[in-house]
Amino acid sequence: MVRESTIRLITRLADQHKAVNLGQGFTDEAAVYEMVWGAIAASLGGTEEGINNLDNITLDEIRRRTQVDPNNFLKMKLKDVLRGLQGKTDIYNQYSYPFGLPELRGAVADYTERFLNFRPDPEKEITIVVGATEGLFTSLRTICNPGDEIIIMQPFHEMYRLQSISLDLRPKYITLRANPDNGTWDLDRNELEEAVTDKTKALVLNTPHNPTGKVFTMEEMEFIASVCKKHGVFIITDEIYEHILFTEKRHFSIAAIDNMRERTFVINAISKTANATGWRVGWVISPQEYTTRLRGIHDTIVLQSPTPLQKGAIKLLTLNDDFFRNVRRGYIEKLNILIKALQKTGFRVIRPEAAYYLFADYSNVPAITNLSPMDAAMYLIKETGVASIPGDNFYAVGDYGNRYLRFAFCRSLNTIEEGTRRLQKLSQG
Repeated sequence: MVRESTIRLITRLADQHKAVNLGQGFTDEAAVYEMVWGAIAASLGGTEEGINNLDNITLDEIRRRTQVDPNNFLKMKLKDVLRGLQGKTDIYNQYSYPFGLPELRGAVADYTERFLNFRPDPEKEITIVVGATEGLFTSLRTICNPGDEIIIMQPFHEMYRLQSISLDLRPKYITLRANPDNGTWDLDRNELEEAVTDKTKALVLNTPHNPTGKVFTMEEMEFIASVCKKHGVFIITDEIYEHILFTEKRHFSIAAIDNMRERTFVINAISKTANATGWRVGWVISPQEYTTRLRGIHDTIVLQSPTPLQKGAIKLLTLNDDFFRNVRRGYIEKLNILIKALQKTGFRVIRPEAAYYLFADYSNVPAITNLSPMDAAMYLIKETGVASIPGDNFYAVGDYGNRYLRFAFCRSLNTIEEGTRRLQKLSQG
């Protein structure tokens, strides 16, 4: 049965109890300014001419246009100053192509070529969607019919399971297993091969992986690709954490492997890279023969991603390589602080290779060792003032998640430090 998202429930409970929210994966830091300005300029300027005017106008020119003396001009509210700059003609606060602005689809193509080493056709393979969540749903609906089997690797993002159920699909689960001695999460290749049947339509792949932080190696992805090619299985790959990497391992897309483009749907979004999870601007790169159907489904259920925000996304995707290389830097100190605090209270953690979560084993934390994951999460919210996500929320079969809580370290440094101070109560108890 389809149910409410546990992650969103925990966020509401965190707010209710005034807990530091280290549960849901969104930040309290500013979004990337160039992207934000791109959206403001599009919304206010209304046209390309209006955007160019806003990009280049100076305060002195604005003052002269308002015909206000300098002292009074400085006392004006910014809102009133900008009112005079709003374009009289507007196309960017209106409907645009349901499948995305041509210039954004072009930017996605350039970006993909830059970082994934293949270039999708903006006209025939790229669809702009309302975030990665819609991208997954639309992709599943495009290639699957009710009753089809799909393979999901657990632990998984809860939307993978909930969306498959809402579409009346039959998910089958294979399990990534913790290997503390090697500091890895391992794929059982035999389990994958045995899970595939003649009813299997698709496999959902998430790399870099939420919640473990695993980065699938090229060897692992070549094996997955070989199994899918052998059995005619599609791959839907969620790559939203592609730039948040903490080791020398790099992110590769399975779509770049020979003969995989025609059976791979690549899902991505600006949410994590740009600190803008609320924008809901993402994209799907689909095999050309499925794009028309995918766009039709997308058009029917959501119509389009917001036009001004698409203009902002273009600014993000065209930033230089240094910006994307440096995305991870802000997370490393936070990771080190949180992992040290969790280990001090008894949690056991495999250090993540990527993404911004710690999937922490609490079986050695005396205060919560005998509690279920939800009870343990509620104990932390009420008794320490820190919110986390119950580990069993990321599993559908077996008892693998019964000793885990997931913590997100994507909040500001001040928030992370406050959260770790509160977690000290577990040691004191």
